[in-house]
Amino acid sequence: MALHFAKVALTVNVTLPAQSLEQHIAATPAVVASELAQQVYEYEKQHNLGYYPAIDYFENNQGIEQELISALKSIAWVAYGMVRSEFQARLRPVFSALQFESIQAHAFALPSVRPGNANVLNELTNHYNLSDFKISLIATIIQRKEDTEAVEKMAESMVYRWLKEHFKSIKVTSARAI
Repeated sequence: MALHFAKVALTVNVTLPAQSLEQHIAATPAVVASELAQQVYEYEKQHNLGYYPAIDYFENNQGIEQELISALKSIAWVAYGMVRSEFQARLRPVFSALQFESIQAHAFALPSVRPGNANVLNELTNHYNLSDFKISLIATIIQRKEDTEAVEKMAESMVYRWLKEHFKSIKVTSARAI
């Protein structure tokens, strides 16, 4: 019987436990996130934008301290490494190959928080705290027979099963055979 190598494109959202990131860096992510939230809040209030811009907006517009953006990027670099190595260590025995397409921190995306919300500063702080990530990867599974639907479900359940104990939360948002 011939073996089939099936590739599955996966998109996974994970949340790092807060203490795991704090163990690996000098700066406290919560302090950086809180200060960023305060400055972004004040910037929007002064300029009456009607929304809170993504971090890259502030790199060009000098609206907040550049040291905070640098600190956020430094923390993100460590967090990216942690997420990637956790995926590799836990999933390498399960899949015959892993290829990372992207790892994105939600902190660099446009905040879903809107001015006028009751708890704006807390929501902005949570947005910038570098605990939520979106990972896109391609995993290869060896099968005895070709079954597209089964391979997608199997990949999704394997990711969840092998990673659930190592992240605060995990959600496979997409599993598609390619």
